[in-house]
Amino acid sequence: MFEIVLQIIGFIGIALSLISVQFNTHGKIMLFKTSSSFMFCLQYLLMGAYTGMVMDMIGTVRNIVFAYNVKKGRSNKWFIVFFALLTVIIGVTTLVLTWSSLVERVMWLAGSPESALVVAVIVSIISVIAKLLSTVAYGFKNAHAIRMTNLPTCSGWIIYNFAVLSIAGVINEALSIISIIIAEIRFKPQRYRKLKNDETK
Repeated sequence: MFEIVLQIIGFIGIALSLISVQFNTHGKIMLFKTSSSFMFCLQYLLMGAYTGMVMDMIGTVRNIVFAYNVKKGRSNKWFIVFFALLTVIIGVTTLVLTWSSLVERVMWLAGSPESALVVAVIVSIISVIAKLLSTVAYGFKNAHAIRMTNLPTCSGWIIYNFAVLSIAGVINEALSIISIIIAEIRFKPQRYRKLKNDETK
Protein backbone atom coordinates (compact mmCIF):
# COMPACT_ATOMS: atom_id res chain seq x y z
CA MET A 1 0.00 0.00 0.00
CA PHE A 2 2.84 2.36 0.91
CA GLU A 3 4.52 1.79 -2.46
CA ILE A 4 1.23 2.54 -4.22
CA VAL A 5 0.93 5.86 -2.35
CA LEU A 6 4.52 6.70 -3.33
CA GLN A 7 3.80 6.12 -7.00
CA ILE A 8 0.51 8.07 -6.86
CA ILE A 9 2.40 11.08 -5.50
CA GLY A 10 4.86 10.66 -8.35
CA PHE A 11 2.13 10.48 -10.97
CA ILE A 12 0.63 13.73 -9.67
CA GLY A 13 4.10 15.21 -10.16
CA ILE A 14 4.11 13.80 -13.69
CA ALA A 15 0.85 15.54 -14.61
CA LEU A 16 2.07 18.89 -13.30
CA SER A 17 5.41 18.56 -15.10
CA LEU A 18 3.81 17.69 -18.44
CA ILE A 19 1.43 20.63 -18.20
CA SER A 20 4.30 23.02 -17.41
CA VAL A 21 6.14 22.78 -20.75
CA GLN A 22 2.98 23.31 -22.78
CA PHE A 23 2.91 26.98 -21.82
CA ASN A 24 4.93 29.63 -23.62
CA THR A 25 5.33 32.06 -20.72
CA HIS A 26 7.94 31.87 -17.98
CA GLY A 27 5.46 32.41 -15.13
CA LYS A 28 3.11 29.55 -16.01
CA ILE A 29 5.98 27.17 -16.74
CA MET A 30 7.47 27.93 -13.33
CA LEU A 31 4.15 27.61 -11.47
CA PHE A 32 3.49 24.07 -12.66
CA LYS A 33 7.14 22.99 -12.60
CA THR A 34 7.47 24.17 -8.99
CA SER A 35 4.35 22.22 -8.02
CA SER A 36 5.79 19.16 -9.76
CA SER A 37 9.13 19.52 -7.96
CA PHE A 38 7.31 19.68 -4.62
CA MET A 39 5.46 16.42 -5.30
CA PHE A 40 8.67 14.61 -6.26
CA CYS A 41 10.39 16.11 -3.23
CA LEU A 42 7.71 14.49 -1.07
CA GLN A 43 8.04 11.19 -2.90
CA TYR A 44 11.84 11.09 -2.52
CA LEU A 45 11.50 11.90 1.19
CA LEU A 46 9.15 8.96 1.77
CA MET A 47 11.41 6.68 -0.31
CA GLY A 48 14.57 7.62 1.57
CA ALA A 49 16.15 8.97 -1.64
CA TYR A 50 17.45 12.03 0.17
CA THR A 51 19.80 13.42 -2.50
CA GLY A 52 16.89 13.64 -4.93
CA MET A 53 14.69 15.12 -2.20
CA VAL A 54 17.15 17.89 -1.38
CA MET A 55 17.75 18.64 -5.04
CA ASP A 56 14.01 19.11 -5.55
CA MET A 57 13.73 21.20 -2.37
CA ILE A 58 16.35 23.56 -3.75
CA GLY A 59 14.60 23.48 -7.11
CA THR A 60 11.28 24.45 -5.55
CA VAL A 61 12.74 27.50 -3.79
CA ARG A 62 14.81 28.39 -6.85
CA ASN A 63 11.78 28.29 -9.15
CA ILE A 64 9.84 30.65 -6.88
CA VAL A 65 12.75 33.13 -6.78
CA PHE A 66 13.30 32.97 -10.56
CA ALA A 67 9.61 33.40 -11.35
CA TYR A 68 9.39 36.42 -9.03
CA ASN A 69 12.47 38.08 -10.57
CA VAL A 70 11.25 37.56 -14.13
CA LYS A 71 7.83 38.93 -13.20
CA LYS A 72 9.51 42.03 -11.75
CA GLY A 73 11.85 42.38 -14.74
CA ARG A 74 14.96 41.62 -12.68
CA SER A 75 17.99 39.61 -13.76
CA ASN A 76 18.50 36.08 -12.44
CA LYS A 77 22.23 36.09 -13.21
CA TRP A 78 23.53 36.18 -9.65
CA PHE A 79 20.77 33.89 -8.39
CA ILE A 80 21.82 31.31 -10.99
CA VAL A 81 25.34 31.39 -9.52
CA PHE A 82 23.99 31.26 -5.95
CA PHE A 83 21.67 28.31 -6.55
CA ALA A 84 24.33 26.48 -8.58
CA LEU A 85 26.77 26.71 -5.65
CA LEU A 86 24.03 25.80 -3.19
CA THR A 87 23.13 22.75 -5.28
CA VAL A 88 26.71 21.45 -5.27
CA ILE A 89 27.37 22.13 -1.57
CA ILE A 90 24.10 20.74 -0.24
CA GLY A 91 24.06 17.90 -2.76
CA VAL A 92 27.50 16.66 -1.64
CA THR A 93 26.63 17.17 2.05
CA THR A 94 23.38 15.22 1.71
CA LEU A 95 25.18 12.43 -0.13
CA VAL A 96 27.69 12.08 2.71
CA LEU A 97 25.08 12.21 5.49
CA THR A 98 22.63 9.79 3.86
CA TRP A 99 25.13 7.50 2.19
CA SER A 100 23.95 4.21 3.69
CA SER A 101 20.31 4.86 2.74
CA LEU A 102 21.19 5.49 -0.92
CA VAL A 103 23.50 2.48 -1.11
CA GLU A 104 20.69 0.29 0.24
CA ARG A 105 18.26 1.77 -2.25
CA VAL A 106 20.43 0.96 -5.30
CA MET A 107 21.50 -2.49 -4.10
CA TRP A 108 18.98 -4.15 -6.42
CA LEU A 109 20.79 -2.67 -9.41
CA ALA A 110 24.35 -3.18 -8.22
CA GLY A 111 24.18 -6.73 -6.88
CA SER A 112 26.98 -6.33 -4.34
CA PRO A 113 27.87 -3.76 -1.65
CA GLU A 114 31.02 -2.75 -3.53
CA SER A 115 29.16 -2.15 -6.78
CA ALA A 116 26.38 -0.37 -4.90
CA LEU A 117 28.90 2.18 -3.64
CA VAL A 118 29.91 2.97 -7.22
CA VAL A 119 26.31 3.17 -8.44
CA ALA A 120 25.36 5.43 -5.50
CA VAL A 121 28.18 7.87 -6.32
CA ILE A 122 27.32 7.91 -10.04
CA VAL A 123 23.57 8.50 -9.63
CA SER A 124 24.16 11.18 -6.98
CA ILE A 125 26.57 13.06 -9.24
CA ILE A 126 24.06 12.75 -12.09
CA SER A 127 21.27 14.21 -9.91
CA VAL A 128 23.44 17.18 -8.91
CA ILE A 129 24.48 17.86 -12.53
CA ALA A 130 20.84 17.59 -13.65
CA LYS A 131 19.80 20.13 -11.02
CA LEU A 132 22.64 22.46 -12.07
CA LEU A 133 21.42 22.34 -15.67
CA SER A 134 17.84 23.06 -14.63
CA THR A 135 19.12 25.97 -12.53
CA VAL A 136 20.60 27.48 -15.68
CA ALA A 137 17.45 26.61 -17.66
CA TYR A 138 14.95 28.27 -15.34
CA GLY A 139 17.10 31.37 -15.10
CA PHE A 140 16.22 32.08 -18.72
CA LYS A 141 13.22 34.24 -19.57
CA ASN A 142 12.80 32.56 -22.96
CA ALA A 143 10.48 29.52 -22.88
CA HIS A 144 12.29 27.90 -25.83
CA ALA A 145 15.63 28.09 -23.99
CA ILE A 146 14.03 26.60 -20.87
CA ARG A 147 12.65 23.65 -22.79
CA MET A 148 15.85 22.88 -24.72
CA THR A 149 18.08 23.06 -21.63
CA ASN A 150 15.67 20.72 -19.87
CA LEU A 151 16.29 17.89 -22.35
CA PRO A 152 19.63 16.77 -20.80
CA THR A 153 18.18 17.48 -17.35
CA CYS A 154 15.33 15.04 -17.96
CA SER A 155 17.78 12.44 -19.23
CA GLY A 156 19.82 12.71 -16.02
CA TRP A 157 16.77 12.31 -13.80
CA ILE A 158 15.66 9.24 -15.75
CA ILE A 159 18.89 7.54 -14.67
CA TYR A 160 18.53 8.64 -11.02
CA ASN A 161 14.88 7.63 -10.79
CA PHE A 162 15.57 4.26 -12.39
CA ALA A 163 18.34 3.56 -9.86
CA VAL A 164 16.18 4.44 -6.83
CA LEU A 165 13.13 2.63 -8.26
CA SER A 166 10.93 5.68 -8.71
CA ILE A 167 8.74 4.35 -11.49
CA ALA A 168 6.70 7.54 -11.64
CA GLY A 169 9.92 9.55 -11.82
CA VAL A 170 11.19 7.58 -14.83
CA ILE A 171 7.85 7.91 -16.61
CA ASN A 172 7.71 11.62 -15.75
CA GLU A 173 11.07 12.43 -17.30
CA ALA A 174 10.43 10.29 -20.38
CA LEU A 175 7.05 11.94 -20.95
CA SER A 176 8.59 15.34 -20.23
CA ILE A 177 11.04 14.83 -23.09
CA ILE A 178 8.13 13.91 -25.38
CA SER A 179 6.14 16.90 -24.10
CA ILE A 180 9.07 19.23 -24.75
CA ILE A 181 9.33 17.97 -28.33
CA ILE A 182 5.58 18.47 -28.84
CA ALA A 183 5.76 22.00 -27.38
CA GLU A 184 8.70 22.87 -29.64
CA ILE A 185 6.73 21.73 -32.68
CA ARG A 186 3.66 23.70 -31.54
CA PHE A 187 5.54 26.95 -30.92
CA LYS A 188 7.99 26.72 -33.83
CA PRO A 189 5.80 28.78 -36.23
CA GLN A 190 5.43 31.45 -33.54
CA ARG A 191 9.21 31.63 -33.01
CA TYR A 192 9.76 31.76 -36.78
CA ARG A 193 7.35 34.69 -37.16
CA LYS A 194 9.04 36.52 -34.32
CA LEU A 195 12.48 36.04 -35.89
CA LYS A 196 11.19 37.31 -39.25
CA ASN A 197 9.63 40.35 -37.56
CA ASP A 198 12.89 41.08 -35.72
CA GLU A 199 14.85 40.86 -38.98
CA THR A 200 12.56 43.36 -40.71
CA LYS A 201 12.87 45.96 -37.93
